[in-house]
Amino acid sequence: MNNKQQPDWWRYSTRSWQQLLELLAELQPTTVDQCANQASWQLLRVGDTNTNFKLSLSHQDYFVQLVDQAKLDQLPSGAYRSQTRLVSENPALSKWLPKCLLDSEDIRVSIWLYASPTVNQHFNNPDLIVELSRLLSELHQSELSLPELDMKKHLAKYYEIAGANKSADPLRSEVLYEQGQKLVDYFEASHSCHNDISPGNLLSGHQVFLVDWEYAALSDPLFELAGIIFNFDLSDQQEQELVTEYCKQSQMEVDIDKLEAMKDLYRIITELWYMGNEHS
Repeated sequence: MNNKQQPDWWRYSTRSWQQLLELLAELQPTTVDQCANQASWQLLRVGDTNTNFKLSLSHQDYFVQLVDQAKLDQLPSGAYRSQTRLVSENPALSKWLPKCLLDSEDIRVSIWLYASPTVNQHFNNPDLIVELSRLLSELHQSELSLPELDMKKHLAKYYEIAGANKSADPLRSEVLYEQGQKLVDYFEASHSCHNDISPGNLLSGHQVFLVDWEYAALSDPLFELAGIIFNFDLSDQQEQELVTEYCKQSQMEVDIDKLEAMKDLYRIITELWYMGNEHS
């Protein structure tokens, strides 16, 4: 088979296949043929708007992310944010991001990180809390060209997604939506945020890495903190240590009452998302 032709098992765009081959032809010309071997590909997980693989070739492993164009309307801007562009606008962020080799609307390729998903127990390590707080402080103080997260529209979109699923409880989704509407006015889209810091996106190895930036937007730092507290199921003590260190690193005060409101809002949006994506 002509190795420039996508194999029968490839379920993604022809353009993404061609872009991948062009990249590999530059990096590892002798391994291009291996790319067409399905055994070289390990499915990692399917995200909200993408599918992720580990591509193992002779001399190097890669992380490959393929974009689901049909679901981009779930993102704040309705389009993927270029990770390469974010780093160019604030090179200090590159410390915590994997080296990106290809960054297009269809496909992203980076060097494979030998790191594992961060879990609750990692937050018992003071060094992780310090490093994460440094990352958050640098990110939140960055002036990046990001779309603004309109929380009212964001909440309404997830309510719509939940309502479109016939197996979801419509009364429950309506209650959640009404609760969320009472909280959105606390939200202020004022700082650059990642908006999806979760175990699969925050990786721990010899250092902390943050991946999957498609939800990056001007958002509320306390909504970001609320997401971390929720996604990692932090204990009261872990939460207090994170908030204290974040205040120290960012030199920002945290309004505890507002943080509680953001935790409730994050929980509501997350539950609506699960309702919209659950199967009968």
